[in-house]
Amino acid sequence: MTIELADAVGQLIRGRRATRAFLSDSVPEGTIEAVFGLAGSAPSNANAQPWQVEVVSGAARDELADALVSAHRAGRRTLDFPYDESIYSPVHRRRRAAFGAAVYSALGIGRGDEDLRTDYDLKSLSFYGAPHVALLYAPESGNPRLTADVGMYAQTLLLAMAAHGVASCPQAVLSFYSGTIRETLGITGGKLLLGVSFGYADPDAPINAVEVGREPMPETTRFHR
Repeated sequence: MTIELADAVGQLIRGRRATRAFLSDSVPEGTIEAVFGLAGSAPSNANAQPWQVEVVSGAARDELADALVSAHRAGRRTLDFPYDESIYSPVHRRRRAAFGAAVYSALGIGRGDEDLRTDYDLKSLSFYGAPHVALLYAPESGNPRLTADVGMYAQTLLLAMAAHGVASCPQAVLSFYSGTIRETLGITGGKLLLGVSFGYADPDAPINAVEVGREPMPETTRFHR
């Protein structure tokens, strides 16, 4: 790998960030096909390629957003993968708290502003205004190894989008409404792991300027020599 290519890859990886305010402009069909074609090159165990991807745009996207908001207001949550806050260790909770503080600060939402927080939750279920959303499904078995493959696909997809100038936001929150998504889109089989909202970033939205950073490498990585 040349130095120039390594620099370009580094810029791509470090420059990718989650976008939480989108323009309404649709991504051209040719660009979408190029992005998902590239994402299909993601690695997987024994080349099983166990992901199933549903890409939603246009009227179907609008119908889904309405259904998700309605489900949220009615308290109808359905998850394909179990979730509990206890999965996070103290260090994970510290990182999550720092992230939340940065996001809410950029939005001007205080700790006690429950109405504003609720409004923001509804925006997330409307894909932050993105004109497209991709729903990533793992196999019905929910096998951890095969589900990890879907995670590798997701990262490849995010980088492919960034390479084509498409902004994105991976959204685990969408998986909390897997039943609503199935009913609305007529999807059968698989387990919903996450969604990826995508389109073009709103350059004037303060939330898109938030930089949350990463832990120093020694905090997460050990080398055995």
